Amino acid sequence: MSAAQYPAVSVIMPVLNEERHLRNSVRHILEQEYPGEMEVVIALGPSADRTDEIAAELVAEDPRVHTVPNPTGRT
Repeated sequence: MSAAQYPAVSVIMPVLNEERHLRNSVRHILEQEYPGEMEVVIALGPSADRTDEIAAELVAEDPRVHTVPNPTGRT
């Protein structure tokens, strides 16, 4: 199968105070060998640590990473 024949995959990660784990978690997802299109959507809760800053760095580093607000922090 060609890459175009695989469905696009979106991995949605609701996060809250995940500065210790966010970068590695996203990198592990992006390192998967999937021939189709893949994106990671980070749903940012109201974190009290550097989670938002790290998410912004990940967005700047890789066009497959996006963020959306999750103001209630509910998963």
